[in-house]
Amino acid sequence: MKRGMYSDNERKLFKKVDNEHELFKYKMLSSTPKEIYDNCNIIKFYECIYEYFRYEEIIAEKHIKSCLKCGNVIASLYELYIEYEYLRFSTFAEIAELLDVFAGQQEKQQNIDDGLQEDGINI
Repeated sequence: MKRGMYSDNERKLFKKVDNEHELFKYKMLSSTPKEIYDNCNIIKFYECIYEYFRYEEIIAEKHIKSCLKCGNVIASLYELYIEYEYLRFSTFAEIAELLDVFAGQQEKQQNIDDGLQEDGINI
């Protein structure tokens, strides 16, 4: 994230991502060598996403808000990455694209939920 002043949402998001990353790292380091080896792709994903949130200077507000809405940010992004074959995570630009898709999915789901509530269906 950028140097200097952070918004409240940026601080909340970084704390959320940092906590999730630390818990994941602890879990992986507590695993057997075979489990660690078998999870090497997930480890790489977690590290790349963590570095993005740590070092990207400008993160779009829509990305921040969409990440704050979900429980585990990195795990949710990983599920999306697995679901959509074309998504990548090796560069910050690719991660921003992943976040665009993530925010778009949340927006679609919100529109669906809003439509159901208008029809008198409680979710």
